[in-house]
Amino acid sequence: MKPWSVVGHDWAVQQLRHAVAQDDAPHALLITGPQSVGKQTLAQQLVSTLLCRAEAADDRPCGTCLSCRKLTSGNHPDHLAVAPEDAKARLKIERIREVERFLALTPIESPCKVALIGDFERATIGAANALLKTLEEPPSYAHIILLATDADLLLPTIVSRAQQIVLRPLPSRLIADALVDRWDVEPGLAARLARISGGRMGWAVRAATEPGVYERMQGALERLVTVLGEALPARFVTAKEMAKERDALTETLEIWLTLWRDVLLLHLDGGGALTHRDHRRIIEVIVRGTDVGQVVGVLTALDDAQSALTANANAQLLVENLLLNLPAVDTDQL
Repeated sequence: MKPWSVVGHDWAVQQLRHAVAQDDAPHALLITGPQSVGKQTLAQQLVSTLLCRAEAADDRPCGTCLSCRKLTSGNHPDHLAVAPEDAKARLKIERIREVERFLALTPIESPCKVALIGDFERATIGAANALLKTLEEPPSYAHIILLATDADLLLPTIVSRAQQIVLRPLPSRLIADALVDRWDVEPGLAARLARISGGRMGWAVRAATEPGVYERMQGALERLVTVLGEALPARFVTAKEMAKERDALTETLEIWLTLWRDVLLLHLDGGGALTHRDHRRIIEVIVRGTDVGQVVGVLTALDDAQSALTANANAQLLVENLLLNLPAVDTDQL
């Protein structure tokens, strides 16, 4: 059986491959998990397998048939991928109407048609309700794959009509080995990126292959240290600056969350498994300036801010509220 190009999540791969082999792939599938954990990669492999025209099921996706080549080039007539236009946008009803029109026509080249809808947690209520009608009575040849960070951010009626697969962060060792074997990353750097990634294979690959990803992470950590040492007026200025960078704000909040988790670990057990062990001195300074209750409060606030940002909240008010409630820390010790 030809392996899928997915790192980890073996149980999910096995479940989906078995379903396809038994001609029992779900007509509505919801794949959830943190950003960059592998949802898109898993979904794309499923799309490729469903549309591949190789004679032997074990050879799918073959990557060489006309269907596979068209899918790779983005020209397959039986595949449609939609998502919000950018990091600030919602998924609007017009895009769901596009999916409806696509699925209303029978397949042209493959036995089925597949619609892949990304970042569905950012769908408007109108868009979600429009899709609900399609999920209730999908055409027999249709497969709809939804990607979202958390099912709790979706309408319960949507979740109840889809088979759900929940992807969890991967072990650091698995990510490090994949970086070395598949992307030729130097072992030491691979281990470091795997540890920092928080189990997100996609982030680790981008950090290893795209200039600027690792630097942005360092910049986000430096900004956090600056904010902790700022007085309230300066924090207002920083909040205004951060709100203008909405495209990067989600990533910044995720990076801050990983550092504050390290702060909690150091508070509780000496920090033997720190993600940002290269920044232990910073973490120790924050520990000295906080108590466990404050740290838990910050982690909750960061998690709430991420959810609010996904729901298209006012970015400046959101960041102002977050920064004004961060504890003050004596960063002059650094």
